[in-house]
Amino acid sequence: MDIYGCDVGAKSIILHDGKKAHQISTPLEAKAIIKNPAVIVLEQTGAYGIRWAEIFTSMGCKVFIADGRDFKNYRLAHSKKKDDRLDAFYLRKYYLEKKPKCRPYNPTQTHIRALIRQHIRNEKDLTKHTNRLKQYLAMIFPMEEYHLFSRTKLFKLLPSLEQRLKQIPHALNELALSELRKLQIALEENQRLEKEIISIARNHPDYEVLKTFPIGDLQIATLLAYSWDIKNFEDKNGYIAYVLMGANLEQSGTSLYKVKTDKARTEIKGIFYPLYMLSHRKTKNWTHPLRPLTELVKDLVNASHNFKKRYIKFLSRFLELTYYARKHRLTYLEILKLKLKRLENELLTTKREEPLSDQKGYKVYRLTRAISTYREMLSLANAQRKDISFLSQRGEEERQAYLCEEPQGIKEATHEGPNQTRTITRDNPPTKRKTPQPNTTHDRGHHNDVPPFLKRKSPDRRSDHQTETLRNFYEESQKDQEDEIPY
Repeated sequence: MDIYGCDVGAKSIILHDGKKAHQISTPLEAKAIIKNPAVIVLEQTGAYGIRWAEIFTSMGCKVFIADGRDFKNYRLAHSKKKDDRLDAFYLRKYYLEKKPKCRPYNPTQTHIRALIRQHIRNEKDLTKHTNRLKQYLAMIFPMEEYHLFSRTKLFKLLPSLEQRLKQIPHALNELALSELRKLQIALEENQRLEKEIISIARNHPDYEVLKTFPIGDLQIATLLAYSWDIKNFEDKNGYIAYVLMGANLEQSGTSLYKVKTDKARTEIKGIFYPLYMLSHRKTKNWTHPLRPLTELVKDLVNASHNFKKRYIKFLSRFLELTYYARKHRLTYLEILKLKLKRLENELLTTKREEPLSDQKGYKVYRLTRAISTYREMLSLANAQRKDISFLSQRGEEERQAYLCEEPQGIKEATHEGPNQTRTITRDNPPTKRKTPQPNTTHDRGHHNDVPPFLKRKSPDRRSDHQTETLRNFYEESQKDQEDEIPY
């Protein structure tokens, strides 16, 4: 079977068969050159590349898409000269040398990616039309506070608002009605797109596995759209780097790595951003299952201005769990247990190493902190467990082939910090110890009710005079409330 490298341009393409380059502008010219079914290797070039991928597929050819970043490095390693004919030649050579890096063209994956991009554009249109409508309503109805309504509440009032705008004469009525109609059209289009995206995702074999994770259907569909076949990725680092596209991973040891946030894929950042914000929620009766992971990321990235780095690090650790779950057909609970088991083994191995150094002590602290995080995530997942039918259909032998037995020998591990010493056991997961501070209401049971501004510290870890004065006043008021006798 003949193999052609194809460099795609806006007006024409270059086909290279290893000996000669052919410039083609129309599908008829392509049929004249490719008379038998062949292998066509394309680079990731967006809509223009998809057009020719559809043309070659209709001709009976097998189309492969070369990994963009890896091919760029491969191309620069061989020649720095920029030429379309050389690009086509090296695409063919890249396929012959690195065939696993070339992924087969999948029309369904292309379709769902286009739908997700359109969904994000519609979300931006919804925000734009909503803000404009609020501005007009603030001028038409100055005595009412429509400009303070949330998007959800405003969407429910659209039919009644349309009737009011038609009945009340005002110079801005036509503009407000125009924005209201645009908002209704964008809202209906967005709902239709969501249904279509989710229907495609539910037919994917990995949907049932990802459904056990604490994420929504739209986020599952986005994850599948940018990593359709998990077998195309050799390891977790390649998977995370491809899905985030621009978040460069630096390996440090076996399980700890840094993430450099040069840029990241817009679709992934946009769809998963609400998940990151929702993960911070904690109420009296409910805590988000991913909240411990956000707390771990905060400890790793302390600076408040590194919000983007925190978000990317959160995504990278969450994507690591999804990679192993999809690769080995494990549920969210099973993958948390496996992750916890591996961290405990790594901690035990690290403690046995000699000699003791500051770098080793920091690694022990990092591993201990991670173990505490995943134990808390596991307890939250058990409390909010999501069962699924396919688990009963899977054989026990297939599950145990990857899930090995519980490791023996790691009974306890002691972590000594600057201010405390705590023992970690299986029945006693590490938690943050709240040490009673002087001049607080901890002994009277009001520690959790102290306002945040009373916990403020100066750079030298001491409270300033103003904070001490406010704290003393607050304690006196709390003491007076305790001494009151209810009638």
